[in-house]
Amino acid sequence: MKTLIEVHQKGKYFVAVDLLTNVADQGLSENDAIRNLRKGLEEHYVLKNFFDNRHKRDTNPSGH
Repeated sequence: MKTLIEVHQKGKYFVAVDLLTNVADQGLSENDAIRNLRKGLEEHYVLKNFFDNRHKRDTNPSGH
């Protein structure tokens, strides 16, 4: 999946922000911030899929 990110430095930390989801993470280097953001986005989408599927199940109790 492709996305658009912005990285900026805030004090001694670099902050990477996914501009599509507003998920953000930080690191001591630009690469660390991007790597941490990638992990955060993976977790974001796992949770999003879980809740989307749960909502579909709850709104369609017959399972069809």
